[in-house]
Amino acid sequence: MSKIKNFLSEVKDEMLAVEWPKGKELRKNSLTVFTVVALFAVFFLGVDSAISALLGLL
Repeated sequence: MSKIKNFLSEVKDEMLAVEWPKGKELRKNSLTVFTVVALFAVFFLGVDSAISALLGLL
């Protein structure tokens, strides 16, 4: 039981030491992630459509 208490105490200490992002920084990073995901989705949609069209010609 003391190992669990020690572990949880260390987790709490680490969580307090973390420098959490501010609201503006969080919004900027979230927008970057969503933009990159959207660009990858469009890219793979294009690649998939091109491959399907090429296979349709066979």
